[in-house]
Amino acid sequence: MKLEKSNIYKLLEEKMLSYKDYADIRIIPEEDEIGFIPVHSSAVLSVNPINDDTVRFTKDELLLRSAVADRLYWAGQELKTMDRSLRLEIVYGYRALGVQQKLFDEAKEALVSEYDMEDELVEATHRRIAVPDVAGHPTGGAVDVQMLRDGILVEIGTPVWDFSRDAFTFSPFITREAWENRQLLRRAMMAAGFAPFDGEWWHFSYGDKEWARFYGHPGALYDQVAVEEVHTRKDVGILS
Repeated sequence: MKLEKSNIYKLLEEKMLSYKDYADIRIIPEEDEIGFIPVHSSAVLSVNPINDDTVRFTKDELLLRSAVADRLYWAGQELKTMDRSLRLEIVYGYRALGVQQKLFDEAKEALVSEYDMEDELVEATHRRIAVPDVAGHPTGGAVDVQMLRDGILVEIGTPVWDFSRDAFTFSPFITREAWENRQLLRRAMMAAGFAPFDGEWWHFSYGDKEWARFYGHPGALYDQVAVEEVHTRKDVGILS
């Protein structure tokens, strides 16, 4: 029996984890965690922020947890090993918790007329914008990335932050080249310890609740952090 395109998307979506899968995951902080650091371009990484919703609070720096930044360099090296012409590009990192809340509230309001049950509304909203108490970006553990080949964006099916269903990592409705590039990116990021989110080919995380759930860890390493806390933490050298 031939499946309709919409049904294939639905099957892919059903495999993705939901808010309830993350809600009860506890935080078990790393004992030697040193906080947030700015990520800079290097031989294996390009840093190109695509949104200023948080960087305007953080002196135009793209911030991540230090362990996450280290693993990005690892992922960049992994890509170079696979293909010397490739370079990992980081386009988004830490998001202020207040920004996450605002985005979630707006998305929820746009859907409120479609759902009678609050839990169904929350889950539907979460598929668009993560519920703040489980969201990865406000932890400093989630990143949005893409790939360059000889300085030019590779074909990967959709632009980053295109939230159509063809942004699902395993959408079968993209070119073979785009499919192979997505899998290459996924392999490099997972080799560095990141967890993929298959609803957005560009989104990966380390240390947040999504990472803990994906790999079966007893808890997440990082909690959400308000931008005011980032500014006052002594271990954030660029902001102290």
